[in-house]
Amino acid sequence: MSTLAPPTYEEALERFKPLKKGRIARSLNLDEKPPLRPAIARKRPSSAIPYATNSLSARKKGKRKKLTDGQLKKRVWREFSIFIRTRRASLFDGMTKCVTCDVRKHWKEMQAGHFLRGRLNANLFDERGTNEQCYACNVGRDGNVVEYYDWMLEHHGKAVIDELRQKNNVTHKWQPGELLGLLEHYRTLNAANPLVKEQP
Repeated sequence: MSTLAPPTYEEALERFKPLKKGRIARSLNLDEKPPLRPAIARKRPSSAIPYATNSLSARKKGKRKKLTDGQLKKRVWREFSIFIRTRRASLFDGMTKCVTCDVRKHWKEMQAGHFLRGRLNANLFDERGTNEQCYACNVGRDGNVVEYYDWMLEHHGKAVIDELRQKNNVTHKWQPGELLGLLEHYRTLNAANPLVKEQP
């Protein structure tokens, strides 16, 4: 008779006592503990996997983030402002004159001042109503509007002033396509300007 066989029926039942619900001990050696199950790493939710993969692949491919309308508008304004401040500047020394006073400064010290105030209308990037001004006139004197009006009347006439006034009363939502077109236009003009070559 085998030494592994239990002597009684009761001992046989005790040896095959269930360990867990629905499972029975397989080992006949009562001193031997059942083997531990290897730890299984918990899977991440399936919804998070594509996001991580896509962001990683985007970084590897060097893709840039899409600019917001506000960020795009700032870039257009930077190029537009450079164009305004350099268009009448001397190619010899970069000096230009404020349109509302007699001060002459380097174009980098000037500002692009609007004839009519307002950042939410179609006059924002209008070349006729935006001209080089010194800080004292544009900020200190709130645009120096009386002298600015005389300058506009002399250089553009009453019809242009009336047109700019009408545009100033209309809120204009700049579309990404418009802004991209303006950005490309003024970047091209500034790239051809010898005064801007040193600009980053």
